[in-house]
Amino acid sequence: MFSSSKTLLFANRPFGISLRWRQKLNKQQKEEKPSKVAADVMKYLESHEEYKNIINVLPKTLLKKYKTPETMYLINRKTAVDMSQTIFKYLDKDAPVIEVNPGFGYITEEFLKHRKTPIYLYENFHYFKEIFNDIKIKYKEQVKYKNADFFGMWKLAFQDKMDQGSRIPELLGELATTDNGRLISIIGAMPSLSFVRHLINTIVFHNTTSQLGRPDLYIAMSGSNYEFLTDSSIMLSKHKSLPALFQLLFDFKVLMRVPKNHFLPWTYSTNTAKGSVLDEYCLNIVRITQKETLPCAPNNLPLLWYFFKRHTFSKSTRVIPMLEQWIPGCGVWLITGQDPPETDMLRAPTSDDAALPHMTIFTEFGDLTLKQKLTVFKRFISWPEFEHCPFRTTMENNLPKFATHIADEKDVQLDEIENSDSDIET
Repeated sequence: MFSSSKTLLFANRPFGISLRWRQKLNKQQKEEKPSKVAADVMKYLESHEEYKNIINVLPKTLLKKYKTPETMYLINRKTAVDMSQTIFKYLDKDAPVIEVNPGFGYITEEFLKHRKTPIYLYENFHYFKEIFNDIKIKYKEQVKYKNADFFGMWKLAFQDKMDQGSRIPELLGELATTDNGRLISIIGAMPSLSFVRHLINTIVFHNTTSQLGRPDLYIAMSGSNYEFLTDSSIMLSKHKSLPALFQLLFDFKVLMRVPKNHFLPWTYSTNTAKGSVLDEYCLNIVRITQKETLPCAPNNLPLLWYFFKRHTFSKSTRVIPMLEQWIPGCGVWLITGQDPPETDMLRAPTSDDAALPHMTIFTEFGDLTLKQKLTVFKRFISWPEFEHCPFRTTMENNLPKFATHIADEKDVQLDEIENSDSDIET
C-alpha cells in the first residue's frame, strides 16, 4: 500500500519537482551517513606503540585524510623533542614565543622545561582545552592560552578592514605592539600559504599599523609549498609575484626535516605528477624571518606590489617598451645608464642595489635577476615624470580590491595549493 501511494505521489508531481525532491533526499542521506576514518591512518597508529595512549582519544576529524587541512597536529613526542632542540638554537631570547595549534602540547612542554618566559598558545580546536588546563596548573603564569585561529588572522584583518573593528588587537592581546622592529617567534605547522600571504599583505599595505612586529616563524610545511615560495629561478629569471615578494621581504632556511606521518591529519594529493620522495614522506621545518631592512621605503611598498603583479609584466615582457607605456621616452635613461635631472634620490637605487646589465629595447624581464628587477623599479619611481604618469593612479584604483581581499592572487599553483577543508578522502 505504501509503495503504491508513493508511486501515486510522484505520478501527480511535475517531473522537475520530483527529481529535485529525490536529489535533496539523497543529499540529506549522504550528509547523515557517518564519516569514515582513513584505514591507512588507523593501521599506522595501531602498529606503533608510542600512539597507544592517544589512539582512542583522537577526534575522528584528525583520522581522515584531506587535500589541504586547515590545521596539522604533531603526535610524536620524539619528533617534538628534536624540533624543540633545533628551534632553541635560533630563538631570540628576548622575543615573545607563540605556539599555534599546540594540540597535545608535546612541543609546549619541551619549551616550558627549558624556558622561564611565558609561551602564548593559540589553539583552534576546543578538543585540546583540557590538556592545557592541566599544563597551566603545572606551569601557572608561564602558559597564556587562547582558543583562537591564529593562522586565520587574515580573515580577521579583512573583517576589521570592512567594519573598522578591533579583532586583531583582541587576538594579540598583550602581544600587540607599535614597534615594527619587535621580533616575535611563531611556532606551528602550516598546511597552506594563507598566513604567509597575510604577512606579505600586512607588510605591504599596513606596515605602520600591523601590531604584530617582525615575525620570526618556525614552521612545519610541505616541501612543495616551500619550493614554490623559494624557487631559485625567481631570483634568476622566472617571474611570479607571490614568490618574488616573499623573497624580497623574508629570509628563509630549512632547519631540519621530519616524518610527515608524525602529523595529523594526513593529506592526499590529486596531482598525478610524481613528486619527490622527500616531499612525499617528510615535512620541512623552516625558519622564515622578516628582513630587518625593507626592499624600499614603506610608503613605496604598494607601488612595488603593483609593479610585481602578474598583469604588469611577465618573464617575456620587454622592459623598456613596458615602462614607456607609463613614461614615454624613458627608455633612453636605461639604455645610457644615466638618470634625468631632478631624479628623486630618496627613491633611487643605492650602491647596495644590484647593477643593471647593458639594456636595449629587446631586454626582457626574464633576462634580469630579482634584485635587478628591484633596481629597475627604484629607477622608475625616482624619475621626475613618475608623479605625473598614470601608474600610481592605476595602482590606487586597484587597492580597494587587492589590498583588502587578501586571497585574490590568481597564481595557478596557489589555487591548487589552497583548497578548502571540504576535499576529504574517505
